[in-house]
Parts: sequence; structure tokens; C-alpha cells
Amino acid sequence: MSLENAEHNLREFGKELNLTGLAFDENHTCILGIDNTFSLHLTYEPNSDRLYLYSPILDGLPKDPKTLLLLYETLLEGSMLGGHMAGGGIGVATKEELILMHCVLEMATADASTLRRFAPIFVEAVERWRDIAQKIIEGRFDKEKDAPKLAPVPGSGHHAGGKPGYNNPGRPDQKPGDSYIKI
Repeated sequence: MSLENAEHNLREFGKELNLTGLAFDENHTCILGIDNTFSLHLTYEPNSDRLYLYSPILDGLPKDPKTLLLLYETLLEGSMLGGHMAGGGIGVATKEELILMHCVLEMATADASTLRRFAPIFVEAVERWRDIAQKIIEGRFDKEKDAPKLAPVPGSGHHAGGKPGYNNPGRPDQKPGDSYIKI
């Protein structure tokens, strides 16, 4: 059933792009070129009933350790809770010198237009991160200007006047160092 849903989602997505005959290959994968600049990979995994979307952010890692560290730090900050990664994350294959951004759609619960609605959000995020990675590699990255602005992490104490390092759950008897609420 979920494979049929994934195939239906792919066909609906193809209609949106005016691409007839969009289909998965024998490995349940479909690869689309996006504006001749990068590829969007769609792979259905039958054992998990999931449709994986993934795209390269960078092909070839920087050789300079400081640049590589800045790249990793920026990507990790941006992937905090999936906030700037369309709800997904980043993976690094160091031997292959490849960085991929990925997201997952649950086909068991998705409707027929889930991919059509979600893909533009994912592609926009990939384009933004490809631009950031390129600026870092070229030494043109300004963290204040170019990095996505991160929302406060829930419970971090860096919101609404909270104290750094103090997770204030709103209980008057809660003190710094108390970490859990017993239920």
C-alpha cells in the first residue's frame, strides 16, 4: 500500500513539474536535476514505508582545517532540531567528501499530495545551504550576515528573560540544577 502511495505522490509531483512519466527505478529511486545545479534524489524504502529526499550540499570538502571546522559548525547549528533543514538534517561522508541534506516523508500516513507540497520547501532549503557552503569555502562567509538566524532552543533558558543554563519549566519550586519534573 505505501509503495503505491509513494508512486502516487511521485506522479502528482511530476504533474506539478509538467513531467509526465516520472517513476521510481528498480531500486525505488528517482533522481531529478534541479536547474542544472544539483540533484534531488527520492528513494522509497519498502521496509520502513518511508520516502527519503536527499540532495548534495557540497561535493568536495575544504582542505583547510579552519574552513572545514567553520563549515561543520555552521551546518550543525543550522540542523539544530531540523529548524533550517526543512525538518531534516545533514550527513557527511568524509571518505567520499560529500555532504547531503535529507528529509523523510512517512508514506503510511501521507496523502497523495504530500511530496508535491513538501518538495519546494526542501529544494529551497538545499539551495540556501549550498549557497552558505560555497561562501564558506570561498572565504566570503559572514556569520552575522549569512548564517540562518536560529530560534531559541526550547528549554535552553535563553528566552523570555530566562537565565542561561537554567531550564525553567514554570514551577515556583524549581531551582537551578533541578533538571527533571517528576510526573
